[in-house]
Amino acid sequence: MRILALDSSSPLLSCALWEDGKTLAESLHPEKAGDVLPAALLALAPLESVDALACGIGPGSFTGLRVGLASVKALAFARKLPVAGVSSLRALAVAARRPAELLVPTLEARRGELYACALRGPDLLLPETVLRADKFRDWLPAGAVVIGPGARSMGFEVPDEPRAPGAGAVAELCAPSLRGARYDEAACFALSPNYLQPSSAEVALREGRVGKLPAG
Repeated sequence: MRILALDSSSPLLSCALWEDGKTLAESLHPEKAGDVLPAALLALAPLESVDALACGIGPGSFTGLRVGLASVKALAFARKLPVAGVSSLRALAVAARRPAELLVPTLEARRGELYACALRGPDLLLPETVLRADKFRDWLPAGAVVIGPGARSMGFEVPDEPRAPGAGAVAELCAPSLRGARYDEAACFALSPNYLQPSSAEVALREGRVGKLPAG
């Protein structure tokens, strides 16, 4: 089974072609996802040669996730390919290739916050959450290895790799649900980002800061 996959949750867009347990090709793009998708994905393989599509669904960049999912859904619809999504934090942990260790994958959030969870292999030990930097150390499990751009952006020391959730890891995680699957239009369009927190626009609306002129 050949899967084209992407993750657009971080500042580095990752695209990959995966086949039967092996990543055949993978690319990282510092450009905005909207400027390079879907071309960056299709540069790895024509849609006619793949069996399914996969996408990281966050948490992470609100705009990046929207663009990534829109691209994958459009391609799936055009070629009637099955599509699946998976946690970007979990994909970041798999990309680290340290299954025996307690890992805390992190991605950038807004306003001095980061997204994180704790995993050992496939087991989720602490659920996905959003944390301020000053709360992160207290939340961090003892003995955990912190990885990813979220902690790095806040000055925490983390391994150089992985720099982003790898699309090859996204494909690997989605493969069990995609094997033997057929295109399902309802499932395709039901696939949605896991933002884990409201957008800036939603916060502004909730606080009454939308559609009102300043006083005075």
